[in-house]
Amino acid sequence: MGSFLKWLTVALIAVISVSSQARAQNPYSAAYAVNDSIITYFDINQRVKLLGALGFTGGDVRKAAIEQLIDDRLKMSAARDVGLQLAAGSLERGIVAAAQNAGISADALWAKARARGVSRDAFEEYFVAQIVWREIVQAKFRQIADPTSIDIDNAVNVAAAVTQETILLAEIALPFAERGGEEATMAFAARLSNDLNKGASFEEAVKRFSRSPSAANGGRIGWVAPERLPANIAAQVLGLPTGQVSAPIKVSSGAILLKVIGSRVISSPLQKQVSVRYAVLDLSGRPNALAEAKRLQRRLDECQPSKSTAGNYGGNSGLFGPVSVNEVPADIALSLARLMPGRSEVVVNGDSVQLVQLCSRTTDLDEQTSAGLANNLFGAKLSKLAEGYLLELRRGAVIEKR
Repeated sequence: MGSFLKWLTVALIAVISVSSQARAQNPYSAAYAVNDSIITYFDINQRVKLLGALGFTGGDVRKAAIEQLIDDRLKMSAARDVGLQLAAGSLERGIVAAAQNAGISADALWAKARARGVSRDAFEEYFVAQIVWREIVQAKFRQIADPTSIDIDNAVNVAAAVTQETILLAEIALPFAERGGEEATMAFAARLSNDLNKGASFEEAVKRFSRSPSAANGGRIGWVAPERLPANIAAQVLGLPTGQVSAPIKVSSGAILLKVIGSRVISSPLQKQVSVRYAVLDLSGRPNALAEAKRLQRRLDECQPSKSTAGNYGGNSGLFGPVSVNEVPADIALSLARLMPGRSEVVVNGDSVQLVQLCSRTTDLDEQTSAGLANNLFGAKLSKLAEGYLLELRRGAVIEKR
């Protein structure tokens, strides 16, 4: 009896082993079940070949193929549940769009897949699932995904902190009063700029001639985003190679020379127009003007003191804006460009002493850029909603490896 049981056990193992081998050798046998749908070994092999033709570079291509096929079965099941059917021509247009994204024609895309041994059915099934899913997701989530004005404003504010290029600048401030007026000062500034670009020491010129507090730091005024500068100043510095000095720039109380010390590029897709609200207290000509400006600076809060007390100070005092940076006096605009909202700075050029505070900075987009931003936000929100929906379908599905 014991021998018979042993023989029976061995026989059953052999049968099971042969059966398993037979299934593995049969490409049309079931590899996975997804609810009431089947994924065969043939399906998996076809998707592996198709991913190779499409240039898949994500690591384990077989694992990726299986995950895609499971998702595709769930997507097609969701389409059946809502009675969705592809409109005439949708598949052809979808394949053309995919081919254009790859920089080839639809015929060339199919030729690449066919050369790898991909059947036409497997090729089309891949794109049908994508197109069906896109239509389901848009029908289900379009209203939720449409960006609100708050969404767009938030995105603009984030983008405003990023620029295509920032420039590290240093300055030499030359007051008119020190050299007998505007004409003489501008002529001196032009000669000095020429000498500096021929190799004269910028640091030494700062020590000798600059009348700005930045002189204590070698003239450095920090990293500045060109878009925050008036167009006339931005035009002077954007074309300068590192180490070069600008032509003289006229400001209200004198002239300034700007040197480009360095630059760095940060990618941003948005072209932005910047406007500012700012306050100025003009202390020029007052006894101990610099000390008073620094004392007032410590008391400033959201531009309110500047607004209420501007009438007690010089003629350039006041609360201004919102106004384009191109309409702000050059010396003040240069100061505002390096300030964060709510922060202030004392601007000195000879006898001119002004306390400048940035109240707010806003970024405006043209209609085309704004529409593009809205589309990007819509796509991003729709993608996240689609990911969540697919995860929900997976959680409710019965997925078995056969």
